[in-house]
Formats: sequence, structure tokens, C-alpha cells
Amino acid sequence: MLFYSNKNTIVANVGDVKIGGDHPLVIQSMCNTPPENPLQGFEQAKQLALAGAQLVRFTVRNKSDVEVIRIIKNKLRSENIFTPLVADVHFNPNIALMAAEIVEKVRINPGNFLWKRANVENPKQYSEDEWELELQQIEEKFIPLLNLCKKNNTALRIGVNHGSLSERIMSRYGNTPEGMVESAMEFLRLCQKHSFFNVVVSIKSSNVRIMVTTCRMLAQSLAAENIPVPMHLGVTEAGNELAGRVRSAVGIGVLLFDGIGNTIRVSLTEDPVNEIPAAKKLANYCASASRSKDTLEINTFDIHNFSIYKSLAVDIFGGKNPPSVILDIRHEKKLTLELLQRLGYTKEGTQWNVAPTAPDAIFVENITIECELPPSLKLLFDLQQSRPPHGEAIPVVNRNLYLDIYSKILPIPKMIELQYSDLTNNEIVTKIQSDPKAIIILDTFAADGFHEQRKTVLKLLELNISNPVILRRHYSSDDLETYTLQASADVGGLMLNGLGNGIWLTNPFVTDYEFQRSLMFEILQASRSRISQAEYIACPSCGRTQFEIEKVLAEIKKRTKHLTHLKIGVMGCIVNGPGEMADADYGYVGAAPGKVMLYKGTTIVRKNIPAEDAVDELIQLIKKHGDWKDQ
Repeated sequence: MLFYSNKNTIVANVGDVKIGGDHPLVIQSMCNTPPENPLQGFEQAKQLALAGAQLVRFTVRNKSDVEVIRIIKNKLRSENIFTPLVADVHFNPNIALMAAEIVEKVRINPGNFLWKRANVENPKQYSEDEWELELQQIEEKFIPLLNLCKKNNTALRIGVNHGSLSERIMSRYGNTPEGMVESAMEFLRLCQKHSFFNVVVSIKSSNVRIMVTTCRMLAQSLAAENIPVPMHLGVTEAGNELAGRVRSAVGIGVLLFDGIGNTIRVSLTEDPVNEIPAAKKLANYCASASRSKDTLEINTFDIHNFSIYKSLAVDIFGGKNPPSVILDIRHEKKLTLELLQRLGYTKEGTQWNVAPTAPDAIFVENITIECELPPSLKLLFDLQQSRPPHGEAIPVVNRNLYLDIYSKILPIPKMIELQYSDLTNNEIVTKIQSDPKAIIILDTFAADGFHEQRKTVLKLLELNISNPVILRRHYSSDDLETYTLQASADVGGLMLNGLGNGIWLTNPFVTDYEFQRSLMFEILQASRSRISQAEYIACPSCGRTQFEIEKVLAEIKKRTKHLTHLKIGVMGCIVNGPGEMADADYGYVGAAPGKVMLYKGTTIVRKNIPAEDAVDELIQLIKKHGDWKDQ
């Protein structure tokens, strides 16, 4: 039995939009226009509504922002746009009370409902009496908001962020998933105590592993305490472009596959209108995956374990080797230096230079090799279709061919194409169990391929098979965004818990090898199973953002993308910045209009830097600490 099901929640009513129960996933976004400019806010909210956003959120910092959102709402309604509005409130319960009179939903953050920012490095220690006293103070501040929301039929979101836990929670739990879950549950218990049920809960993090694990833990806690509220899903600070979509799809996708989540936001550091088609595609894909009766649920494996499947090593696959990336170039007839360059391999004199996102292996058919091969590049070929292109090429065989010529190819590495149904064949199982040179290519053609592949890897563990597993998935979408979201959800969700030793994606519509290999490496990076490039933890921006974040992010990426060993946070303001980039090496955070703070880890090292100088100052900070490398 699943700990929590998105079909068995109570229903939250946000205006005419229903979240939870049997209702479809709700798509939402957030405006990033200046709070003091109602005309811009109206125009962007209108664009979002026309694009298909079912909820639109605004930053609400003070009394003036409340009046602005009233103006925006009235103007939208005058044009027959009835999309519910959400007020995003931090630090001030009184502003939440004012907003609850106007909007259809209010989001509050338990971490700063009572404003006591934690000292991350040295949090105050609370006695039991101090702990209980603060809980009482929270309840006293919270009851008026609950009563007003009841009166106005206003929904509430309890929105916990990894980056902004309260001082009290930090003192006992630290900045951990356990602390995030308890922070949410405290407020949900108060909602139950005071018979308020029009509520949604969210727990977000920029670290996909933490986000997924914490949401699964929250689902368990909700079920254990019989508080079946709907859940809002999102990977905060996901970034932009390919990386932003991949990270969002890995985190949101695997939870939707698990039956967790009723409303989603794909947060991108771009025009928020771009979030809507991405969210729709992801929601439609994950919702359409039919979960069969024998699907293994999340209580069948350790959700805290990120290396569940521990395999032996065969050549460069499995064991302590990083998860491998296999690029399919079967339609190429010649392997030349020019083609190798497209794959990320270049040669200067006798030295091969390998790009961080160059594939570890390529699959070929009937190819002529017209150049020297990089020693680290493995060639794979279909033994049924072609001759070995190279003396050390690894054959790929189907189940029947493996059984037919098992004894002849036993001493050498080989790849066997298998599906879940093949594990019912005792002969196959026995032979693989005794073949230390076999590499499993795990295929699936099921509509619900994610669950079938997860079930298969767990079955291999049950059978005491520890051969390397390559997760192969086949797609046929000519829309790159759709392909990206689907592949990321399918494969990234498995790699997240270490249920594979490599990935191999195919799509006949994608002939751009650079995109194909970038996608696979981004999936591994998002699942934290292989870090191959600089990582940027960038917020999607909102009304609190203190600088042109898209422009700044592009500049920082341009100048630091070769620093593949670093994580750099680019945060619009201090609300979530320091905590959300807790595992970043360096941080660039908006402090005030035109002013920036720089962080080394979680420590502020420079304050109030003019925005026009801040990127240069960031580069100098990286150099000062010895983390700079020339391109």
C-alpha cells in the first residue's frame, strides 16, 4: 500500500479551482514584475492565464503590495479573467491577514511566520519550555489567519523552503529533511486542531535529492497522522534553459510517478510564461502513465538510499565507475576526426582532449573507422546486424542470441538486452548470475516504463544479480522540450536512488549529438549521480528580486561555465538565498536595489557591492580562494 496517494486527499478550493482528490493536476506560476507596478503585473498575469496557468502568484511584502494586488485582481476580473490569485507572504502575519481579504489563496512560510532568522552556523539552543512557548506564540498569530480564511473562503498554502527554516527548527534538526517535514507538520496540525481544511502543503529545495526525499517523507507523515492534504510540487531555484527543465522534471516527475502531488510549478529563471507549456507537458506525461496492479510502491525500498543497486565492474561500466553515458550514432557511416569533435573528443598532437560531456561509449552499425580512436571511448555494436568495427568493441546481443552463443562469448564483455519479463526465464537468470562479463541493457516498451524499470532493478537485487545495468529508453518526439521532460522524469527518477549504472537515450528526431549528450549529462547532474559541469542554483525571480537575474545569470554562466567543480548560487533576494544555496560553493545574492552580497559557502564575505561590479567581484572571490581555473 502506498503511504500517500494524490487521489485520496481532501480537496482545497482556490476560487473555482479544485486541488486534490480526483481532480486533475493544477498548473501554476508566479509573476516576477515589480510589486509597485500594477499595470505590468496585470499584463503578465493575463499572459499567464491565457497560456493556461490555473493559479497566478504574486509577491506581497507590505500594505502597498496588498493594494496593488487588489488593483490587479479588479482589472483582471473586468476583462473576464477569473484565474485565482495567490499572495506570497513572508515575515509578516499581519500582511497575510490583509491579503486573505482579497486573494483566493495565501502562501505563508513556517520558517519566517515568526521572524527569527536562524544563525545557520551557530543556531540558538532551545529548552523544552522555550520550544513550547514559541509553538504557543505561533498558534496565537496563526488562529486569526485561519479564522479570516474560513470567513472569506480563502485557501492557504503551508510552504516550507529548504533555505528558510526557523531558528527553533534549526536548533533541533539542522537544515535537514527531518526539519523541513516537522516545520510543515507543526502548521498542519494547527490547521487540523482548528478545523481548517482548505489547505495545501509544499516542501521545496534546489537540491533534487533533498526535494524528492523530503516530499516522500512528508507523504509518509501525512498518512501516519491522517492529514491527507494536497501537495504542491516544485524544484525551487532550478535555473533556466535545459538544466532548469531537466532538474524540474527529475524532481517533480518521480514524485508524480509515486502518486504524490496535486499541483505543480516548473520554476524557471525565464519569462514565467515559459513555465506553463513545460508544466503542462510534464503533468500530462506523468498523469498518463498507467500504474499496473503489481507496481512496487515507495515503501518497498529505502527512499534515503541513493546507491541502492551496487554492481560489479565490467570494463568502464558499473562498480566504482561513474554512471556512463552511451550515445547512439548508428546512422553514421564513417567515424572521422570531425565526427569525434562533434562528440566532444579533440586531438592536439598526440594528446586527446575530452569534453566533460563527451559520451563514454557510442553505439554504431556498419561504420568505417577512418581515424585514430580516443583510448577512453568505447565502441558498442549490434552483433546481429554488423561485424565488429574494432578489436575491442563490445557486442550488443538480444536474449536469444545470448543464450545461443553464451559459451563462446563468456570471457569477454558483452551487453544483453533485457526486459522485466525476461527475468521469469530461469535459464537467462542462471547464466547472468554466473557471467561476470555481462552488462545488462534494461529496455522497456511499457506505457508505464518508469515503474517497470524500477521493478526490474529491484528484482535483479532479489535474484542476487549484480551486473551493471544501463537504463535505455526510446522516444519519438520531435519537440525537444517534450523529449527533455519525458526522458528526465523517466531516467532521472531512477538514477536519483542509484537504480542504474548508465543511461542510453534514443530519439530518431534528434540528430544534434551535442544536445543529446548534454541532455543525458544534465539528467545525471540533476540526480546528483554524476557531476560533470558547473552547477547554477538560480531562483526564478519574483517581485522581491533586486536585480536583472536573467541577465546576471547569463553573464555568470558565460564567465564560469568551465569551472566544472563548482556550484554557484544566483539569488534574487535574501528570503531563501542563504539556505537554498547551502551546498553552493559561492553565492551572488540581491541585498537591496542595485546592491549585492557575495557568499563563500554560507558565509557572507562582501556586502553592498554595486550591482555593476558584482560579477567581477565574484570572479575575484573565486580566484582568491584558489578555485579558479583558466579555460
